[in-house]
Amino acid sequence: MDKRKEEANRWLRQAENDLKTAGDMVEKENYNWACFVCQQAAEKALKSVYILRAESSEPVHSLFYLLRGDTKKGLKGIPELQNMTREAQELDKVYIPTRYPNGIPAGIPSEFYTKEDGEKCLRMARKIVGAVKKLF
Repeated sequence: MDKRKEEANRWLRQAENDLKTAGDMVEKENYNWACFVCQQAAEKALKSVYILRAESSEPVHSLFYLLRGDTKKGLKGIPELQNMTREAQELDKVYIPTRYPNGIPAGIPSEFYTKEDGEKCLRMARKIVGAVKKLF
């Protein structure tokens, strides 16, 4: 296996481990962190595709832009996964507010996010990671 594919696989393996961790967090009722870790899992999976293709994806953290591409940031996008744009947008919505109190209207993130939120994010992240695995 060449070094690029080996590095891409490392990122994808970490994405899979993040999904397991997010599932554990849902079980332990840490829903805000489960949502955030789901976003991170999907991000790592998408970045593994860029690594595999020897393309830069730094310092982009938006799943939407990683999928769609952005010429200003030098992102080509991932045409094979364009049907997952909605999931990417939804997971992007949890990137900051799951961690910072000023990202939600009142209270703190650990009180704001629900089991349904955690399970929804987990489903979406699993879908993205699963689709990325098929590209390898």
